[in-house]
This record gives sequence, C-alpha cells and structure tokens, in this order.
Amino acid sequence: MDEKKAPKKISRYLKTILIMTACIIVLSLPALSPALCDRYNDHIYGILCDAISHVTALFPFAVGEILMFTGALLIVAAVFILLLLIFLHKKAGYRRFCSGYFKTLSVILLCVVLVYIPTWFVPFCGSVLGQGDPKLRTEFTFEEIRSLLVYFADQANAAAEEIYIAEDGSVEFYPPEKISAMAAEAMQDLGDEFGRLRGYYPPVKPAICSDILDRMGIGGYNYPYTMEPTHNRYISPFYQPTLDAHEYAHHKGYYKENEANLLSYVALSKSSDPYLRLSGFYEMYDYMYFEYIEAEDKILDQKIAAGEISPVGKINTKEDFIRAVAQRVAIFGEVPELSERVYHIYERGMQIEQELYDADEHVIDDMPAVDEVISDTATQGWRIQGEILQENSYDGVVLLMLQYYYK
Repeated sequence: MDEKKAPKKISRYLKTILIMTACIIVLSLPALSPALCDRYNDHIYGILCDAISHVTALFPFAVGEILMFTGALLIVAAVFILLLLIFLHKKAGYRRFCSGYFKTLSVILLCVVLVYIPTWFVPFCGSVLGQGDPKLRTEFTFEEIRSLLVYFADQANAAAEEIYIAEDGSVEFYPPEKISAMAAEAMQDLGDEFGRLRGYYPPVKPAICSDILDRMGIGGYNYPYTMEPTHNRYISPFYQPTLDAHEYAHHKGYYKENEANLLSYVALSKSSDPYLRLSGFYEMYDYMYFEYIEAEDKILDQKIAAGEISPVGKINTKEDFIRAVAQRVAIFGEVPELSERVYHIYERGMQIEQELYDADEHVIDDMPAVDEVISDTATQGWRIQGEILQENSYDGVVLLMLQYYYK
C-alpha cells in the first residue's frame, strides 16, 4: 500500500508575497471611502509624516531620490540579467542567481507599494481640502471674477512697493534656505484654518537631478515614502516661495494639485513679508487673469449672438488688434494689471534662475537623443497626470480660489 504524499509546503518566499499582498489590500480599503481617508489624514497621517521626516531630515541629501535611482538601476540590471540568461541558461549557478535576484526585486517592489499606500494613496483618495462633499458654489458672476482679479492685482502691486530696488535695478532676494523656512512658517500659520498644516516641516532639499527636472518643466517633488519635499535648484527666488509652499502642502497630505496650489497661495498671501505676499498674489493673479479673459470672451459671444455688437473678425494687422482691444475696453473697462515694478522684480528673479543654470555644466546638452527622451517622457507624464487629476489638476485652483474668497 502506497503511503500518502505529504502536502507540499508553501515556500517562505511565497508566504512573504501573500502576506505583503494581503497587507496592501487591507491598507487600501479606506480608499473606497473619501470620508475614511479624511479621518485617516486628520488623525494618523500627520503622526506618520512627522516621524519619518524627522529621520530623513538628518540627511543633507534627498534619501528618496537616492532610493529612486537605486530602484531604476535594479530594473535596468534586471534587463541585462535576463539577456545573459539566454546564453547562460544551462548554468545551474546562474539560474539560481537569477531566481534569487528576481525574487528579491519583486519583494522590493511590493515594499514600495506597501509604503505608498499609507503615505500617498490613501491621503490622495481623500476629499479636496479634507472638506468632504460640501455644497459649494460652482458658478460665479463676471463681476465677482473681476473683483477678485482687481484684489489680486492691488495686493501684488502693494507688496512690490515694499520691496527695495537699488539704483542699478538689482533686487536682493533671500537665500533659498531662508525662503523655505519662511514658506514653512506661512503654512504653519494657516493651520488655524486647515488643521493638517500644523506640525513639523523638514527643510526643502535641492534635487540631485535638477537638470532633468528643469528639462521636464518640474519645479519640485515630494517623496511620499521618505516624506522629503525637494525642489529644482534652478529656480527663481521670486517663484520659490510658492513652489516650496506647494510641496509642503503635499508633504502634509494635500496631494491633489489644485488644493496644494490654493493652500500655498493663501498661506503666502497672509504673510507679513512682502516677498512672500508678492509671490502668492502674483500666482493667483496669473490664474485668475485667464479666467477673467474667458469670462469676457463668453459675454462678447453672447452680445454678438444677440446682435448687440458686431464681431471684430480675424486679427491680421496691428489696427485689427487695436480695434479689438478698444471694443473690450468700451464694454468692460481696462483689465486690472500688475505694475511695472512687479514685472521688474519678477524679471530679476528670472535672471538669477538663469545665472544658477549657467553656473553648472550640463552634459545632457551634448546628448540630443537623451534630451529628446526626457522631453517626450515629460510630455506623456504631464498628459497622464492631467487625465488622472482632471478637475483636481493645477488649473482647478481657480474654482477653489473663487470658493475660498466667496464663502
């Protein structure tokens, strides 16, 4: 009589994979309910965020960036290992090495996902600004849009008047470290309105891959698995306050782009420092300006359809342009504008950004094929992000600004 075969034991590797997969599924369950995600963000995320960022802040470089590079190298190495397997598949030792390598790589990838769930995925799935689903206005009048644009222009112009401009036209901006610290203080002060903004803020670290970020049009990045906000080191000191404050908003669990924009702009607008106020109001004006022009266009189309005015037609000459502008001014009045002083300070900041870029060598300049790949990747990345975020992308901040100021 044959003895019954003992059941085959599950390997330690498979047990590890199953346990990690189960943990990922369980930790992801709150994402089914934005309300649960909001409660997690309000009561748990901040503790986790502060604990991790206190540790990673001890390093002078972005630990998350190093880990990202390491992961990329491991994946590239996996391709070469598979290619070698074609020629070395008869070698038992090499097959064992391949098995061990890819098992280890799969565990690492699962670890990355496991960490991302509580540090990014669940916070991201919460409601906008953690407000649940309030019945807020979504339609605003032309007069309200114009009034807000006037307010932004007036405040930006007033802040610019407080900034000293030397006789040679130079503007003395703060050093990057001080700008980051001031942005953090401004965000903390907004914690009375948005409680998650309280707590510890680590320094914003300059990205090692700033050259690549610059070519991709990326100003900054927040590494959720190490809780490290970073920024492109080729950045204008005029823009840096809003950039750092934006990354700090992500750091505190506001991972949608429209909410991070709103929080950064509002926080800076309430600062006592004119540089920070100017940076915040300038960005709000820039977004609201295009909303205002669209509102003008809509009214013009309505008036043309009603026969109240005649269409200007195609603008082919300078005279056509002057006539079109005159028509708008006659109907709506002058568009609220930023002062020449504001634009002068802005341009000085851009000069510093260019100087920072020119001071470094850029080997990618001599690698057009690599530069093209980076550009194509950026184009696809921005497109995919826009499709995922939809109304919660950067442009969505216009609606949030209107809702915030017309509560």
